[in-house]
Amino acid sequence: MGFFKSIFGSKKEVADDPLFAADFYAALKRYLCLKKDDSIAFEFKDKKGNIIPCTQAFEDTYIKWKDIISPWDRRSVIFEAIDKLYFHRLEKWQVIERYVIDRYPDKAIAFIKKYADEHDFNNPDFLTSLAKCFFVISKYEKGIEYARKAVEIDDKKEAKVILADLLHLSNNHEEAHKLYKEVLNTSPLKDYSEETITILQIVGYENDVLNSSVYAVALLNNDAANQDSWNEVAKEFYYCPYFRCQHAFWLLSKGENLKGIAKLVSLSQEFPAYEEGVVNAHSTILQFRKQTGNENLWEEELAYLTKIMNHNNWERITID
Repeated sequence: MGFFKSIFGSKKEVADDPLFAADFYAALKRYLCLKKDDSIAFEFKDKKGNIIPCTQAFEDTYIKWKDIISPWDRRSVIFEAIDKLYFHRLEKWQVIERYVIDRYPDKAIAFIKKYADEHDFNNPDFLTSLAKCFFVISKYEKGIEYARKAVEIDDKKEAKVILADLLHLSNNHEEAHKLYKEVLNTSPLKDYSEETITILQIVGYENDVLNSSVYAVALLNNDAANQDSWNEVAKEFYYCPYFRCQHAFWLLSKGENLKGIAKLVSLSQEFPAYEEGVVNAHSTILQFRKQTGNENLWEEELAYLTKIMNHNNWERITID
């Protein structure tokens, strides 16, 4: 698959940066929902028709990118730049994907309400992306409805995976595991060596094996996994509140209390509707205060969490 786009760069020459170029290429492929074997070609030109590096073509984006540390926030600023070129070309299901993986499920829902029509609700790709959006916002029952319909229309891997994720978190483990097994049996997993394959290679979007945050958590909850393993896979699933919450729980189980609490708090700030994250952030802070004898820790954060819980009438976890 090839996309060619020429834009007018600035007069100022900006040196090429291979790291930014690699990030840009990876972000563009993800933006367009392309997998490992899908190719994409692009070039950028200045006003004289000279080919220029993407650092020069997207100078403002590159400046922002350099000041950002996290890979998900770096991808986000690149997505913003790509929007100006490709957003109008995206199919509706791709728009949903673009918003969901960029941690804007509310924008995806708003887009659906405004632009979706009857035809879309019979499109398996649209239904699959819609189910994924409902998974992220913890509307599992609704997500299962759309995922099942997608599988009935066209038995695609992506629909099976999101259906399995939704079923698993709805405690329908038997059907979920059956679907995971079906996907793995027809996946490129056999192309990898059992001795060298990584968890990210199994669950990453690009490799097209089994792109599942739920399955990733299951693989990471073993004695061989360490912080590096979790951090690497987090690059893939940072958009997923379930994964981020489980990552925090793992850190807490390893005695990394400050890191675990920080992850729960940041999750709650970004996804205040995710009950499990908010309630556990609240209870963990109270527990840590009691353990340390310091009742002043995270005062602002605790007030914020308490306000959300009171507003939603969420039950607090009792701290003994």
